[in-house]
Parts: sequence; structure tokens; C-alpha cells
Amino acid sequence: MRTSSPLLLPIFRSEGQGRLLARVYLHADRPVTIAGLARELRLNDGALTREANRLERAGLVRSDRVGRNRILHPNEESPYYRELYGLLLKAYGPTVVIGEELARVDGIQHAFVHGSWAARYAGEPGSDPADIDVIVVGNPASGLELTRVSSDLFARLGREVNIMVVGEAEWDAAESGFLREVQSRPLITIDLTCGELA
Repeated sequence: MRTSSPLLLPIFRSEGQGRLLARVYLHADRPVTIAGLARELRLNDGALTREANRLERAGLVRSDRVGRNRILHPNEESPYYRELYGLLLKAYGPTVVIGEELARVDGIQHAFVHGSWAARYAGEPGSDPADIDVIVVGNPASGLELTRVSSDLFARLGREVNIMVVGEAEWDAAESGFLREVQSRPLITIDLTCGELA
């Protein structure tokens, strides 16, 4: 868990701690064991267990035992819960929230976050992203629906979300300099079934 401080929200001890809290808080409906968390987040099992112990002692998470397995949950009784959830959502949750919103729009084959937010998420240094850039691949049925999604995402995330649509053949061919640049830089795949963190 000896990772550097996260670029998207450097108030956490480490990137690993931020990712652990984000996974537990933002995916509370999909609990997983400590060993499963270590695999999913690609963190050392022993270090993750020590971090989970610290977070539980601080009252930020709680755990249940199922046989020999330990499962972490957000501690909704913590006085910090609401604010911490909001911070985690804004720092680590855009792909989760964007995935939830775009999943409701017909005609989307794939979606990706690119640009400065994706670069910070991938660990590239730089200034705090002013907005979040999204590329939607496919043929969405309604441009108005994407405008509504963008507006709803701004309300939830506190950052402007710019959605660009490209056809599947155009994305695959990547003939424009812009698309080649996008595909060569950090690109975060959005899970259109339930959103994702990692």
C-alpha cells in the first residue's frame, strides 16, 4: 500500500488508500472480501489488510465476517460518511456515475474518459482538471438525451462533462489526428452496465 499520494485528491495517505475507500464507498452494493479487494485493486494483501484495520479503527468502514472471509462496508453511521462519500464520488467516481447515466442511452457501443482527468487518474502529474472529457462510440438515438446526461453529471460531480460522439468505424479507423492522440493517451474505459473504478 506504499503508493504516492493520489493526484486527484491528495488528502489521502496514498493512492491505494483512496482507491480502497472509493471501492468500498462507491460500490457498497457489490461487497467483496479483503482478498478480492487486493486482487481487484492490484494491491498487496497484507498492506491492504493493515489499511482496512486503520480505516475500521477510525470508524470510516465496518466489516463483517463470513466464515474466514472479511468483507468491508462503508460506515454510514460515521459523522464523516456523507462528506467522505461526496469527496470520493468527485475524485474517483466519475467513471462510475458516467457509466450509470450512459447505460440509459440507447445506441452506445463503448464510452471512454480521456483528457486531463483521465491523465490524473492514471497518475500523470498536472493541474486539477477543470472538466471531464468523454468519448461515446456508437450512434446514440438522441443528442438531447446526451445533453441531459451532461447536465445531470455536472450536478452530481461538480465538473463540466463534455461528451463527444464518434461512429464505431471512425473510432476503429482513428484516421483523424485528434482520435489518434486520444487513443495514445490515458483512456479510461467506462463500464456501461454498472460503471467501474479501476
